[in-house]
Amino acid sequence: MRTSAVSLAVFIVGALASPINMDMAHAEQQVAVPAALKIQLRDTECATKRNGDENKYNRHGHMTYYEVGPGACGHDDSGKGYTHNIVAISSALVSGQGAGDACGRRVSIKGHDGKKVTAVVRDKCPSCPPGGIDVSPKVFKELVGSLDVGKTEVSWTFI
Repeated sequence: MRTSAVSLAVFIVGALASPINMDMAHAEQQVAVPAALKIQLRDTECATKRNGDENKYNRHGHMTYYEVGPGACGHDDSGKGYTHNIVAISSALVSGQGAGDACGRRVSIKGHDGKKVTAVVRDKCPSCPPGGIDVSPKVFKELVGSLDVGKTEVSWTFI
């Protein structure tokens, strides 16, 4: 799947870029990529610019739920999993020991059926890929309807 996305990006860039001298002596020339085509490709995340705002990205990945407790943001949320909208973001998106600048930020999470829920970052998820998130059971039930599924695809963004 990753190879397909990279191949598609290379094809699009090649089709839209200005002509390039393909002489082997000049094989290291840089290609100017139009801003609309700049896409970050990671293992399980696709982040694209939205509305020209450099700081807002739509992230995509798996959402799972967990029993919340003492989190990386320094709060003990034990017992709040069924009453509060809490999210743990991938450790790949934060630096340092805690969840860093992400602590306390709100995120909007959209399920595959278009339903949206907001939650607050209170923890980090060491086992989540860059676009993946872990949420409190309350968030999971609001988006999916049941905890039986265990994992689903979502998109999300900081708000």
